[in-house]
Amino acid sequence: MNKIKNMIWFVMLGLYFGCSGSGNTPQNSSAYTVDYDEDLSVYRTSYDYKANEENTVTPSKKPATGTRPEQTLNIDTDITVTRELDNLLASVAEKNKNVKTIRGYTIQVYSGSNRERAEQVKRQVYHILPDSRPEIKFIPPNYRVQVGQFTEPLEAQKEFSQLKKEFPNAIISPDKIQINN
Repeated sequence: MNKIKNMIWFVMLGLYFGCSGSGNTPQNSSAYTVDYDEDLSVYRTSYDYKANEENTVTPSKKPATGTRPEQTLNIDTDITVTRELDNLLASVAEKNKNVKTIRGYTIQVYSGSNRERAEQVKRQVYHILPDSRPEIKFIPPNYRVQVGQFTEPLEAQKEFSQLKKEFPNAIISPDKIQINN
């Protein structure tokens, strides 16, 4: 047992002294900097912008003055996608006109078969959140009191925390939200 302890002790000392550096570390980072300077501006292509008769600006290319070989790019600038893009956007807008609801969230504070209790809960919600518009929805066989229309659950969190104190069974539930066109 003593031999094992001594062996572990010597291994630990070996690792300790083996991992320590020689102490000759540079004190500043300038020992590793390389002075490199090259002017690459001779290889850049520059453009002069001039207006023509139609009052549109077109670039005129100045060749680079460097020693690299000239490259010619064949780009056809007469092709436009504007008409196709406008048609696509118009079709998307037409589809969106028919959309009346989106997926969203509401806070449900009551769900039960008692209509009088639903009305009472609605009045209590008005006292807690005067700016809210609680709604009673009848989805057979239950009445549900729901508050707010939110696109994200985090948006409902402030009102939810206020309502949760009075209504411990309140939940944030997914619902379809009416949008105004």
